[in-house]
Amino acid sequence: MKSLRTYLHDYAAAGVDREEMLDRVAAWPLEETLHDPVHTLPTHQDNTADVLAAAVVNGQISEEDYTEILRRRRTR
Repeated sequence: MKSLRTYLHDYAAAGVDREEMLDRVAAWPLEETLHDPVHTLPTHQDNTADVLAAAVVNGQISEEDYTEILRRRRTR
């Protein structure tokens, strides 16, 4: 399985259909972000909610995509 970051990059490059992306990302098994107060640098984990939020900031998905993904996650 690809990382979420890679999958969203493929979507942004028009390699994945929007509806497919919404369904797949809504079902994606997100990992908890590791948190260590001593470790102040980013963890670069690939399958977290932070990656999804960063995709909005980086223009890989729209805010509407993000909202729809969250809606679909809640209904699963």
